[in-house]
Amino acid sequence: MAQIAKKQLLKKYVLGIDGGGTKTLARLVNLHTKQCWQVQGGSSSLTNDLNGAIATIADLCRQVVNQAKQIDDTCDYADISAVFGLAGAGNKKRVQQLEEALAMPFAQLTICSDARTSAYGANGGKAVAVVALGTGSVGMRLNDKGDTYIVGGWGFTVGDEGSGAKLGLAAVKETIAELEDQGIIQSELAQQVSNTIGKDRLAILTWLSAAKPSDFAQFSPLIFSLALACSTAKKLLEQHLAAVEQLIQLTLAKSNLPLVLLGGLASATQPYISAKYQQQLITAKGDALDGACLLAQQ
Repeated sequence: MAQIAKKQLLKKYVLGIDGGGTKTLARLVNLHTKQCWQVQGGSSSLTNDLNGAIATIADLCRQVVNQAKQIDDTCDYADISAVFGLAGAGNKKRVQQLEEALAMPFAQLTICSDARTSAYGANGGKAVAVVALGTGSVGMRLNDKGDTYIVGGWGFTVGDEGSGAKLGLAAVKETIAELEDQGIIQSELAQQVSNTIGKDRLAILTWLSAAKPSDFAQFSPLIFSLALACSTAKKLLEQHLAAVEQLIQLTLAKSNLPLVLLGGLASATQPYISAKYQQQLITAKGDALDGACLLAQQ
């Protein structure tokens, strides 16, 4: 107990990290002056690329601490309570590997799912159901007692339905189907996708061999922008909305909690959500990074 109390006394800063399949944000806050430093890096999904995640997170931690040192040269990891909300943090082995690789002597470090930090940020720590639609997808229900229940978040290979990566994957598959079925790429959506992935078998296979979830996700905005003019895009948008509503249903379960959509696809998807869920939608009070900082303060 004495050791814990000592660490609490030393805690002068909180560090929150929000890490997903495309980008990672880190924010360091001085609890006394309220001054903060924020930086951004690439993907830190533990599922998709563990070594890349370790490198990204370590670099961002060093950046914000070095920035703080320019104002307060006594700033040290031992002064910091940190919470990392990361995609893929449900894999405890990878979390342990991350902790060991970082080897940063924080006063306190908690690594949890980005769904948990999203839930805490979305309604200021109050009960809420959150569905995050980014490169990946996940749902989290937070009740009045602070208990959480996670839905989805299984990763690109077997899950992430309703996500940008799966929507982009569907667009790539449609492009390949047109090439194989008709020998020519016809739809407007497939033509635009083929400008990136290639227009023949060799070029497409070469692109696929190095493609990550974020590479597929880059095509998701096309589906929304072309939905009125392209029947293929319209079909994929309808499939996306069905997947999102299923995730919403599983996340809410039988609760009547306020519902928040977060992530890069949230604003584009929200207008299409059916009336029964529109009634429960509220504007987010914060995001996953806010939630990480809030948890770090607690």
